[in-house]
Amino acid sequence: MLPRWRFLNLQALLLGIGFLLLVGISAATIYLVERSASDSKQLTDTLSIEDKLSDIQLTVRRAESSQRGYLLTNDRTYLEDFRDAEPETRDTIAEIRELAKTSATRQTTIDRVDELVTGKFREMQRIIALNEQGQRREALLQVRQGEGRRIMTELRDVIDQAIEQESNLAEVRAKSSRNTSNLLLFVSLAGALLIVGIGALSILLVQRNYRRAEAARSELAATNANLERIVEYRTEDLTEANEEIQRFAYIVSHDLRSPLVNIMGFTSELETLRQDIFQEIERLAGELAATQGAEPGGEEKVPVQQLGAEFDEAIGFIKTSIDNMDRLINAVLKLSREGRRQFHPETVDMDALIASLVETVTHRAAELQATLRVESLPAVETDPLAAQQIFGNLIDNALKYGRDDEKLQIEIRGRLTATHAIYEVQDNGRGIDRADFQRVFELFRRAGRQDRPGEGIGLAHVRALVRRLGGTMGLTSELGKGSTFTVTLPRRWSAANRSAA
Repeated sequence: MLPRWRFLNLQALLLGIGFLLLVGISAATIYLVERSASDSKQLTDTLSIEDKLSDIQLTVRRAESSQRGYLLTNDRTYLEDFRDAEPETRDTIAEIRELAKTSATRQTTIDRVDELVTGKFREMQRIIALNEQGQRREALLQVRQGEGRRIMTELRDVIDQAIEQESNLAEVRAKSSRNTSNLLLFVSLAGALLIVGIGALSILLVQRNYRRAEAARSELAATNANLERIVEYRTEDLTEANEEIQRFAYIVSHDLRSPLVNIMGFTSELETLRQDIFQEIERLAGELAATQGAEPGGEEKVPVQQLGAEFDEAIGFIKTSIDNMDRLINAVLKLSREGRRQFHPETVDMDALIASLVETVTHRAAELQATLRVESLPAVETDPLAAQQIFGNLIDNALKYGRDDEKLQIEIRGRLTATHAIYEVQDNGRGIDRADFQRVFELFRRAGRQDRPGEGIGLAHVRALVRRLGGTMGLTSELGKGSTFTVTLPRRWSAANRSAA
Protein backbone atom coordinates (compact mmCIF):
# COMPACT_ATOMS: atom_id res chain seq x y z
CA MET A 1 0.00 0.00 0.00
CA LEU A 2 1.32 3.40 -0.95
CA PRO A 3 1.96 5.92 1.84
CA ARG A 4 -0.67 8.66 1.97
CA TRP A 5 1.71 11.42 0.84
CA ARG A 6 2.81 9.38 -2.19
CA PHE A 7 -0.82 8.58 -2.95
CA LEU A 8 -1.70 12.30 -2.88
CA ASN A 9 1.33 13.11 -5.04
CA LEU A 10 0.23 10.48 -7.56
CA GLN A 11 -3.26 11.95 -7.64
CA ALA A 12 -1.83 15.44 -8.16
CA LEU A 13 0.47 14.13 -10.92
CA LEU A 14 -2.42 12.43 -12.71
CA LEU A 15 -4.54 15.55 -12.46
CA GLY A 16 -1.65 17.61 -13.82
CA ILE A 17 -1.08 15.21 -16.72
CA GLY A 18 -4.82 15.13 -17.44
CA PHE A 19 -4.98 18.91 -17.40
CA LEU A 20 -1.97 19.23 -19.73
CA LEU A 21 -3.48 16.62 -22.09
CA LEU A 22 -6.79 18.45 -22.13
CA VAL A 23 -5.00 21.71 -22.89
CA GLY A 24 -2.94 20.07 -25.64
CA ILE A 25 -5.93 18.29 -27.18
CA SER A 26 -8.02 21.43 -27.00
CA ALA A 27 -5.29 23.50 -28.62
CA ALA A 28 -4.72 20.90 -31.35
CA THR A 29 -8.47 20.57 -31.93
CA ILE A 30 -8.92 24.33 -32.21
CA TYR A 31 -5.99 24.56 -34.61
CA LEU A 32 -7.23 21.68 -36.78
CA VAL A 33 -10.80 22.98 -36.80
CA GLU A 34 -9.59 26.41 -37.92
CA ARG A 35 -7.35 24.79 -40.51
CA SER A 36 -10.20 22.61 -41.76
CA ALA A 37 -12.46 25.65 -41.98
CA SER A 38 -9.74 27.52 -43.87
CA ASP A 39 -9.25 24.60 -46.29
CA SER A 40 -13.00 24.34 -46.83
CA LYS A 41 -13.28 28.05 -47.51
CA GLN A 42 -10.36 27.99 -49.96
CA LEU A 43 -11.88 24.98 -51.72
CA THR A 44 -15.25 26.72 -51.88
CA ASP A 45 -13.62 29.88 -53.25
CA THR A 46 -11.77 27.84 -55.88
CA LEU A 47 -14.93 26.09 -57.03
CA SER A 48 -16.79 29.40 -57.01
CA ILE A 49 -14.12 31.05 -59.17
CA GLU A 50 -14.26 28.11 -61.52
CA ASP A 51 -18.06 28.43 -61.85
CA LYS A 52 -17.93 32.21 -62.33
CA LEU A 53 -15.30 31.91 -65.09
CA SER A 54 -17.62 29.49 -66.88
CA ASP A 55 -20.50 31.95 -66.34
CA ILE A 56 -18.44 34.76 -67.97
CA GLN A 57 -17.77 32.62 -70.99
CA LEU A 58 -21.44 31.62 -71.32
CA THR A 59 -22.65 35.20 -70.82
CA VAL A 60 -20.32 36.55 -73.52
CA ARG A 61 -21.44 33.79 -75.88
CA ARG A 62 -25.09 34.64 -75.13
CA ALA A 63 -24.34 38.29 -75.90
CA GLU A 64 -22.62 37.27 -79.17
CA SER A 65 -25.64 35.16 -80.17
CA SER A 66 -27.96 38.06 -79.37
CA GLN A 67 -25.90 40.37 -81.58
CA ARG A 68 -25.93 37.97 -84.52
CA GLY A 69 -29.68 37.38 -84.19
CA TYR A 70 -30.18 41.14 -84.40
CA LEU A 71 -27.92 41.41 -87.49
CA LEU A 72 -29.73 38.61 -89.25
CA THR A 73 -33.28 39.75 -88.46
CA ASN A 74 -32.98 43.46 -87.65
CA ASP A 75 -35.29 42.62 -84.72
CA ARG A 76 -34.22 44.74 -81.73
CA THR A 77 -35.72 42.31 -79.24
CA TYR A 78 -32.65 40.17 -79.80
CA LEU A 79 -30.59 42.94 -78.18
CA GLU A 80 -32.22 42.46 -74.74
CA ASP A 81 -29.85 39.63 -73.85
CA PHE A 82 -26.93 41.70 -75.17
CA ARG A 83 -27.75 44.70 -73.00
CA ASP A 84 -28.10 42.47 -69.87
CA ALA A 85 -24.90 40.55 -70.59
CA GLU A 86 -22.32 43.32 -70.12
CA PRO A 87 -23.34 44.52 -66.58
CA GLU A 88 -23.79 40.89 -65.55
CA THR A 89 -20.30 40.07 -66.78
CA ARG A 90 -18.84 43.12 -64.98
CA ASP A 91 -20.46 42.02 -61.71
CA THR A 92 -19.12 38.48 -62.11
CA ILE A 93 -15.58 39.78 -62.76
CA ALA A 94 -15.82 41.95 -59.63
CA GLU A 95 -16.90 38.94 -57.58
CA ILE A 96 -13.97 36.91 -58.90
CA ARG A 97 -11.58 39.75 -58.04
CA GLU A 98 -12.87 39.75 -54.44
CA LEU A 99 -12.48 35.97 -54.13
CA ALA A 100 -8.96 36.01 -55.62
CA LYS A 101 -7.67 39.23 -54.00
CA THR A 102 -4.87 37.38 -52.13
CA SER A 103 -3.44 35.78 -55.32
CA ALA A 104 -1.35 37.92 -57.68
CA THR A 105 -1.40 35.19 -60.38
CA ARG A 106 -5.17 35.06 -60.32
CA GLN A 107 -5.41 38.85 -60.48
CA THR A 108 -3.24 38.84 -63.62
CA THR A 109 -5.53 36.25 -65.25
CA ILE A 110 -8.65 38.24 -64.24
CA ASP A 111 -7.12 41.42 -65.67
CA ARG A 112 -6.61 39.65 -68.98
CA VAL A 113 -10.17 38.28 -68.93
CA ASP A 114 -11.47 41.77 -68.13
CA GLU A 115 -9.46 43.22 -70.99
CA LEU A 116 -10.73 40.62 -73.50
CA VAL A 117 -14.35 40.96 -72.31
CA THR A 118 -14.11 44.74 -72.67
CA GLY A 119 -12.67 44.37 -76.20
CA LYS A 120 -15.36 41.86 -77.19
CA PHE A 121 -18.26 44.03 -75.98
CA ARG A 122 -16.69 47.09 -77.65
CA GLU A 123 -16.42 45.18 -80.98
CA MET A 124 -20.03 43.97 -80.74
CA GLN A 125 -21.30 47.46 -79.85
CA ARG A 126 -19.49 48.95 -82.86
CA ILE A 127 -21.08 46.44 -85.24
CA ILE A 128 -24.54 47.01 -83.71
CA ALA A 129 -24.05 50.78 -84.10
CA LEU A 130 -23.19 50.39 -87.82
CA ASN A 131 -26.32 48.32 -88.35
CA GLU A 132 -28.46 50.84 -86.51
CA GLN A 133 -27.02 53.59 -88.78
CA GLY A 134 -28.18 51.65 -91.85
CA GLN A 135 -24.75 50.37 -92.77
CA ARG A 136 -25.76 46.77 -92.69
CA ARG A 137 -23.24 45.68 -95.31
CA GLU A 138 -20.40 47.32 -93.41
CA ALA A 139 -21.58 45.70 -90.18
CA LEU A 140 -21.65 42.23 -91.77
CA LEU A 141 -18.24 42.87 -93.27
CA GLN A 142 -16.89 43.63 -89.80
CA VAL A 143 -18.31 40.32 -88.61
CA ARG A 144 -16.70 38.43 -91.47
CA GLN A 145 -13.28 39.95 -90.77
CA GLY A 146 -13.09 37.67 -87.68
CA GLU A 147 -11.94 40.19 -85.06
CA GLY A 148 -14.71 39.06 -82.72
CA ARG A 149 -13.92 35.41 -83.33
CA ARG A 150 -10.24 36.01 -82.49
CA ILE A 151 -11.10 37.78 -79.25
CA MET A 152 -13.60 35.08 -78.34
CA THR A 153 -11.07 32.33 -79.07
CA GLU A 154 -8.44 33.99 -76.89
CA LEU A 155 -11.02 34.60 -74.13
CA ARG A 156 -12.02 30.94 -74.25
CA ASP A 157 -8.37 29.83 -74.05
CA VAL A 158 -7.64 32.13 -71.12
CA ILE A 159 -10.77 31.02 -69.25
CA ASP A 160 -10.17 27.32 -70.01
CA GLN A 161 -6.59 27.63 -68.77
CA ALA A 162 -7.77 29.45 -65.61
CA ILE A 163 -10.47 26.82 -65.02
CA GLU A 164 -7.90 24.07 -65.39
CA GLN A 165 -5.62 25.80 -62.83
CA GLU A 166 -8.53 26.21 -60.43
CA SER A 167 -9.45 22.52 -60.91
CA ASN A 168 -5.88 21.46 -60.05
CA LEU A 169 -5.90 23.79 -57.07
CA ALA A 170 -9.28 22.44 -55.98
CA GLU A 171 -7.88 18.89 -56.01
CA VAL A 172 -4.92 19.97 -53.86
CA ARG A 173 -7.17 21.78 -51.41
CA ALA A 174 -9.67 18.93 -51.28
CA LYS A 175 -6.83 16.56 -50.44
CA SER A 176 -5.54 18.97 -47.76
CA SER A 177 -9.05 19.28 -46.30
CA ARG A 178 -9.41 15.47 -46.16
CA ASN A 179 -6.01 15.14 -44.47
CA THR A 180 -6.94 17.81 -41.93
CA SER A 181 -10.26 16.11 -41.21
CA ASN A 182 -8.57 12.76 -40.76
CA LEU A 183 -5.98 14.29 -38.44
CA LEU A 184 -8.74 16.02 -36.46
CA LEU A 185 -10.59 12.71 -36.13
CA PHE A 186 -7.39 10.97 -34.98
CA VAL A 187 -6.62 13.68 -32.40
CA SER A 188 -10.21 13.56 -31.10
CA LEU A 189 -10.16 9.77 -30.79
CA ALA A 190 -6.72 9.76 -29.17
CA GLY A 191 -7.78 12.49 -26.76
CA ALA A 192 -10.97 10.66 -25.89
CA LEU A 193 -9.04 7.44 -25.23
CA LEU A 194 -6.49 9.27 -23.08
CA ILE A 195 -9.22 11.05 -21.12
CA VAL A 196 -11.10 7.79 -20.61
CA GLY A 197 -7.89 6.13 -19.42
CA ILE A 198 -7.03 8.93 -17.02
CA GLY A 199 -10.66 9.05 -15.88
CA ALA A 200 -10.65 5.32 -15.14
CA LEU A 201 -7.37 5.61 -13.25
CA SER A 202 -8.70 8.64 -11.36
CA ILE A 203 -11.85 6.74 -10.43
CA LEU A 204 -9.70 3.90 -9.15
CA LEU A 205 -7.61 6.30 -7.09
CA VAL A 206 -10.70 8.12 -5.82
CA GLN A 207 -12.29 4.85 -4.72
CA ARG A 208 -9.07 3.93 -2.97
CA ASN A 209 -8.91 7.35 -1.36
CA TYR A 210 -12.58 7.05 -0.35
CA ARG A 211 -11.90 3.78 1.43
CA ARG A 212 -8.97 5.39 3.24
CA ALA A 213 -11.12 8.43 4.10
CA GLU A 214 -13.85 6.16 5.48
CA ALA A 215 -11.33 4.40 7.68
CA ALA A 216 -9.93 7.75 8.85
CA ARG A 217 -13.47 9.06 9.41
CA SER A 218 -14.33 6.09 11.57
CA GLU A 219 -11.15 6.58 13.57
CA LEU A 220 -11.87 10.30 13.88
CA ALA A 221 -15.45 9.61 14.98
CA ALA A 222 -14.16 7.34 17.73
CA THR A 223 -11.62 9.98 18.77
CA ASN A 224 -14.32 12.69 18.73
CA ALA A 225 -16.61 10.57 20.85
CA ASN A 226 -13.81 10.14 23.36
CA LEU A 227 -13.04 13.86 23.24
CA GLU A 228 -16.71 14.69 23.73
CA ARG A 229 -16.79 12.54 26.85
CA ILE A 230 -13.61 14.20 28.12
CA VAL A 231 -15.01 17.66 27.34
CA GLU A 232 -18.29 16.76 29.03
CA TYR A 233 -16.44 15.63 32.15
CA ARG A 234 -14.25 18.75 32.11
CA THR A 235 -17.30 20.96 31.58
CA GLU A 236 -19.06 19.37 34.53
CA ASP A 237 -15.94 19.87 36.64
CA LEU A 238 -15.66 23.51 35.57
CA THR A 239 -19.35 24.13 36.14
CA GLU A 240 -19.12 22.61 39.57
CA ALA A 241 -15.98 24.62 40.35
CA ASN A 242 -17.65 27.81 39.09
CA GLU A 243 -20.72 27.18 41.22
CA GLU A 244 -18.44 26.47 44.17
CA ILE A 245 -16.64 29.77 43.63
CA GLN A 246 -19.97 31.61 43.40
CA ARG A 247 -21.20 29.98 46.61
CA PHE A 248 -17.91 30.78 48.27
CA ALA A 249 -18.15 34.43 47.12
CA TYR A 250 -21.69 34.64 48.43
CA ILE A 251 -20.80 33.07 51.78
CA VAL A 252 -17.66 35.17 52.20
CA SER A 253 -19.50 38.36 51.25
CA HIS A 254 -22.33 37.51 53.62
CA ASP A 255 -19.97 36.63 56.48
CA LEU A 256 -17.87 39.77 55.92
CA ARG A 257 -20.93 41.93 56.30
CA SER A 258 -21.45 40.87 59.98
CA PRO A 259 -18.10 42.18 61.28
CA LEU A 260 -18.46 45.20 58.99
CA VAL A 261 -21.83 45.99 60.59
CA ASN A 262 -20.21 45.62 64.03
CA ILE A 263 -17.43 48.02 63.02
CA MET A 264 -20.01 50.48 61.72
CA GLY A 265 -21.92 50.22 65.05
CA PHE A 266 -18.85 50.71 67.22
CA THR A 267 -17.76 53.64 65.05
CA SER A 268 -21.14 55.27 65.58
CA GLU A 269 -20.79 54.65 69.34
CA LEU A 270 -17.32 56.20 69.30
CA GLU A 271 -18.76 59.28 67.60
CA THR A 272 -21.49 59.43 70.26
CA LEU A 273 -18.94 59.07 73.10
CA ARG A 274 -16.54 61.60 71.55
CA GLN A 275 -18.25 64.65 73.08
CA ASP A 276 -18.42 63.14 76.57
CA ILE A 277 -14.82 61.95 76.42
CA PHE A 278 -13.38 65.29 75.34
CA GLN A 279 -15.61 67.25 77.73
CA GLU A 280 -14.24 65.11 80.55
CA ILE A 281 -10.69 65.66 79.29
CA GLU A 282 -11.24 69.43 79.25
CA ARG A 283 -12.69 69.29 82.79
CA LEU A 284 -9.75 67.30 84.08
CA ALA A 285 -7.34 69.60 82.30
CA GLY A 286 -9.02 72.59 83.99
CA GLU A 287 -8.76 71.02 87.43
CA LEU A 288 -5.13 70.15 86.82
CA ALA A 289 -4.40 73.69 85.79
CA ALA A 290 -6.19 75.06 88.90
CA THR A 291 -4.17 72.94 91.27
CA GLN A 292 -0.95 74.04 89.56
CA GLY A 293 -1.97 77.69 89.68
CA ALA A 294 -2.33 78.04 85.88
CA GLU A 295 -5.22 79.77 84.22
CA PRO A 296 -7.90 77.24 83.09
CA GLY A 297 -8.18 76.83 79.34
CA GLY A 298 -4.73 78.24 78.66
CA GLU A 299 -1.84 76.30 77.17
CA GLU A 300 -3.53 72.90 77.64
CA LYS A 301 -6.51 73.81 75.49
CA VAL A 302 -4.64 73.65 72.23
CA PRO A 303 -3.48 69.99 72.63
CA VAL A 304 -6.98 68.91 73.55
CA GLN A 305 -8.44 70.57 70.44
CA GLN A 306 -5.71 69.04 68.27
CA LEU A 307 -6.42 65.62 69.75
CA GLY A 308 -10.13 66.05 68.95
CA ALA A 309 -9.37 66.98 65.34
CA GLU A 310 -7.13 63.94 64.96
CA PHE A 311 -9.81 61.76 66.49
CA ASP A 312 -12.41 63.13 64.02
CA GLU A 313 -10.02 62.52 61.14
CA ALA A 314 -9.44 58.92 62.22
CA ILE A 315 -13.18 58.33 62.52
CA GLY A 316 -13.60 59.81 59.02
CA PHE A 317 -10.99 57.42 57.60
CA ILE A 318 -12.71 54.49 59.29
CA LYS A 319 -16.12 55.48 57.87
CA THR A 320 -14.67 55.96 54.38
CA SER A 321 -13.05 52.52 54.51
CA ILE A 322 -16.31 51.04 55.78
CA ASP A 323 -18.21 52.61 52.83
CA ASN A 324 -15.62 51.26 50.34
CA MET A 325 -15.75 47.83 51.92
CA ASP A 326 -19.53 47.89 51.84
CA ARG A 327 -19.57 48.75 48.14
CA LEU A 328 -17.11 45.96 47.35
CA ILE A 329 -19.13 43.42 49.33
CA ASN A 330 -22.31 44.54 47.53
CA ALA A 331 -20.50 44.21 44.18
CA VAL A 332 -19.35 40.68 44.99
CA LEU A 333 -22.87 39.73 46.08
CA LYS A 334 -24.31 41.23 42.90
CA LEU A 335 -21.88 39.29 40.69
CA SER A 336 -22.61 36.10 42.64
CA ARG A 337 -26.37 36.51 42.18
CA GLU A 338 -25.96 37.34 38.47
CA GLY A 339 -23.80 34.26 37.99
CA ARG A 340 -26.61 32.04 39.27
CA ARG A 341 -29.41 33.80 37.40
CA GLN A 342 -31.24 31.77 34.76
CA PHE A 343 -31.58 33.36 31.31
CA HIS A 344 -34.96 33.64 29.55
CA PRO A 345 -34.29 34.23 25.85
CA GLU A 346 -36.80 36.04 23.64
CA THR A 347 -36.74 38.26 20.56
CA VAL A 348 -35.60 41.64 21.82
CA ASP A 349 -36.50 44.86 20.00
CA MET A 350 -33.13 46.59 20.39
CA ASP A 351 -34.48 49.93 19.14
CA ALA A 352 -37.00 50.00 21.98
CA LEU A 353 -34.52 48.72 24.57
CA ILE A 354 -31.85 51.33 23.73
CA ALA A 355 -34.50 54.07 23.52
CA SER A 356 -35.61 53.27 27.09
CA LEU A 357 -31.99 53.37 28.28
CA VAL A 358 -31.35 56.69 26.53
CA GLU A 359 -34.50 58.12 28.07
CA THR A 360 -33.27 57.32 31.59
CA VAL A 361 -30.02 59.28 31.02
CA THR A 362 -31.52 62.19 29.08
CA HIS A 363 -31.34 64.59 32.02
CA ARG A 364 -27.76 63.61 32.82
CA ALA A 365 -26.75 63.93 29.15
CA ALA A 366 -28.30 67.40 29.03
CA GLU A 367 -26.27 68.46 32.08
CA LEU A 368 -23.09 67.20 30.39
CA GLN A 369 -24.14 68.78 27.03
CA ALA A 370 -23.70 65.31 25.50
CA THR A 371 -25.29 64.17 22.24
CA LEU A 372 -26.60 60.61 21.88
CA ARG A 373 -27.29 59.37 18.36
CA VAL A 374 -28.87 55.93 17.86
CA GLU A 375 -29.13 54.28 14.44
CA SER A 376 -31.69 51.63 13.54
CA LEU A 377 -30.65 48.47 15.38
CA PRO A 378 -31.36 44.84 14.39
CA ALA A 379 -33.42 42.66 16.72
CA VAL A 380 -31.78 39.67 18.40
CA GLU A 381 -32.96 36.59 20.30
CA THR A 382 -31.40 36.87 23.76
CA ASP A 383 -32.13 37.56 27.44
CA PRO A 384 -33.66 41.08 27.62
CA LEU A 385 -32.49 41.82 31.18
CA ALA A 386 -28.91 40.84 30.34
CA ALA A 387 -29.01 42.99 27.19
CA GLN A 388 -30.34 45.92 29.24
CA GLN A 389 -27.52 45.55 31.77
CA ILE A 390 -24.87 45.27 29.05
CA PHE A 391 -25.84 48.38 27.11
CA GLY A 392 -26.84 50.32 30.23
CA ASN A 393 -23.30 49.88 31.58
CA LEU A 394 -21.71 50.86 28.26
CA ILE A 395 -23.82 54.02 27.92
CA ASP A 396 -23.17 54.93 31.57
CA ASN A 397 -19.40 54.51 31.05
CA ALA A 398 -19.50 56.63 27.89
CA LEU A 399 -21.25 59.44 29.80
CA LYS A 400 -18.92 59.10 32.77
CA TYR A 401 -15.61 59.41 30.94
CA GLY A 402 -16.01 62.46 28.70
CA ARG A 403 -13.42 65.19 28.03
CA ASP A 404 -13.52 68.76 29.31
CA ASP A 405 -12.16 70.23 26.06
CA GLU A 406 -14.82 68.80 23.72
CA LYS A 407 -18.57 68.15 23.89
CA LEU A 408 -19.32 64.48 24.33
CA GLN A 409 -20.85 62.61 21.38
CA ILE A 410 -22.08 59.03 21.73
CA GLU A 411 -23.18 56.91 18.77
CA ILE A 412 -24.88 53.51 18.95
CA ARG A 413 -25.20 51.43 15.78
CA GLY A 414 -25.67 47.83 14.73
CA ARG A 415 -25.59 45.44 11.80
CA LEU A 416 -26.25 41.80 10.96
CA THR A 417 -24.11 39.01 9.58
CA ALA A 418 -25.29 35.56 8.56
CA THR A 419 -25.16 34.26 12.14
CA HIS A 420 -24.55 37.21 14.48
CA ALA A 421 -25.76 40.68 15.41
CA ILE A 422 -22.97 43.23 15.97
CA TYR A 423 -23.55 46.36 18.07
CA GLU A 424 -21.11 49.25 18.61
CA VAL A 425 -21.14 51.96 21.27
CA GLN A 426 -18.75 54.71 20.19
CA ASP A 427 -17.78 57.91 22.03
CA ASN A 428 -15.27 60.73 21.64
CA GLY A 429 -14.33 60.72 25.33
CA ARG A 430 -10.96 60.45 27.02
CA GLY A 431 -10.19 57.03 25.51
CA ILE A 432 -8.15 54.14 26.90
CA ASP A 433 -4.45 53.43 26.55
CA ARG A 434 -3.75 50.30 24.50
CA ALA A 435 -1.79 48.84 27.40
CA ASP A 436 -4.99 48.97 29.52
CA PHE A 437 -7.32 47.20 27.06
CA GLN A 438 -7.29 43.97 29.08
CA ARG A 439 -7.09 45.70 32.45
CA VAL A 440 -10.44 47.52 32.09
CA PHE A 441 -12.24 44.15 31.83
CA GLU A 442 -10.70 42.78 35.02
CA LEU A 443 -12.67 42.74 38.27
CA PHE A 444 -11.98 45.67 40.63
CA ARG A 445 -9.40 47.11 38.18
CA ARG A 446 -9.66 50.55 36.63
CA ALA A 447 -7.52 52.46 34.13
CA GLY A 448 -6.60 56.11 33.68
CA ARG A 449 -7.28 58.91 36.13
CA GLN A 450 -9.36 57.79 39.14
CA ASP A 451 -11.48 60.97 39.21
CA ARG A 452 -14.84 59.27 38.67
CA PRO A 453 -16.80 57.16 41.19
CA GLY A 454 -16.89 53.39 40.65
CA GLU A 455 -15.75 50.02 41.94
CA GLY A 456 -14.25 48.60 38.73
CA ILE A 457 -16.88 45.93 38.18
CA GLY A 458 -18.97 47.41 35.31
CA LEU A 459 -16.98 46.24 32.29
CA ALA A 460 -16.05 42.95 33.97
CA HIS A 461 -19.75 42.32 34.53
CA VAL A 462 -20.55 43.30 30.93
CA ARG A 463 -17.98 40.93 29.44
CA ALA A 464 -19.13 38.07 31.69
CA LEU A 465 -22.75 38.60 30.58
CA VAL A 466 -21.80 38.77 26.90
CA ARG A 467 -19.84 35.54 27.18
CA ARG A 468 -22.71 33.79 28.97
CA LEU A 469 -25.00 34.87 26.13
CA GLY A 470 -22.64 33.12 23.68
CA GLY A 471 -21.13 36.35 22.33
CA THR A 472 -17.84 38.23 22.35
CA MET A 473 -16.74 41.63 23.58
CA GLY A 474 -14.31 43.86 21.70
CA LEU A 475 -12.62 47.22 22.29
CA THR A 476 -10.85 49.71 20.05
CA SER A 477 -9.66 52.98 21.54
CA GLU A 478 -7.09 55.72 21.33
CA LEU A 479 -6.08 57.79 24.30
CA GLY A 480 -7.55 61.27 24.09
CA LYS A 481 -9.75 60.49 21.06
CA GLY A 482 -12.46 58.10 22.24
CA SER A 483 -13.44 54.44 22.44
CA THR A 484 -15.62 51.94 20.60
CA PHE A 485 -17.02 48.91 22.48
CA THR A 486 -18.24 46.12 20.17
CA VAL A 487 -20.77 43.54 21.38
CA THR A 488 -21.30 40.50 19.12
CA LEU A 489 -24.29 38.29 19.97
CA PRO A 490 -25.76 35.21 18.20
CA ARG A 491 -28.86 36.09 16.18
CA ARG A 492 -30.63 32.96 17.41
CA TRP A 493 -30.53 31.34 20.82
CA SER A 494 -29.14 27.81 20.68
CA ALA A 495 -27.64 25.12 22.87
CA ALA A 496 -24.33 26.94 22.63
CA ASN A 497 -25.85 29.75 24.74
CA ARG A 498 -25.57 28.60 28.32
CA SER A 499 -28.52 29.30 30.54
CA ALA A 500 -26.28 29.25 33.60
CA ALA A 501 -22.63 29.91 34.16
